[in-house]
Amino acid sequence: MISIALAFALQTVTIPEAPQQPVLEPEERLEARLEALQSAEEGEAADIAQEVLALWADADSATIDLLMERGEEALMAGEADLAARMFDHVNRLEPEFAEGWLRSAQIAQARQDWEFSLQALNRALTLEPRRFDAYYLLGRTLEQANRPEAALEAYEQALEIYPAYELAEQNAARIRARMRGRTL
Repeated sequence: MISIALAFALQTVTIPEAPQQPVLEPEERLEARLEALQSAEEGEAADIAQEVLALWADADSATIDLLMERGEEALMAGEADLAARMFDHVNRLEPEFAEGWLRSAQIAQARQDWEFSLQALNRALTLEPRRFDAYYLLGRTLEQANRPEAALEAYEQALEIYPAYELAEQNAARIRARMRGRTL
């Protein structure tokens, strides 16, 4: 009897619906998250940055996503040649997808192929000039190519987009300190 009364009481209680948030298109979501990244505190900024990276990694193509996944798996397994081939396929099939160029640049940097790394990073940044991760990789590549002033500029570009980017800040501070030491 109590269960029947309880069921009846629950039917008459109206639960207010939660206000529905508008569903944003991926580009709108990216814009919003990049804007939030500008003022986010360090802990929150890292989460937002991961979300931004995930949005950039979504090719909106099953074929490209599969090739990217296989390339990432090959990298994790230490098979850089296979990974390079996967990312090369991505770049030929979808030359407007900045993520493929960025991954190709990472492999080129690891191989100390500065010229191709710089070309691939330039392509990635031309396609998506807000890629703080590409500016960071550009800074690392330029540092390894013994171009500290240009590397510092790349790290500073990354920090303009993602002010709480700890790795970029550490590398920029290290270069600034080294450059101050040279002028003394």
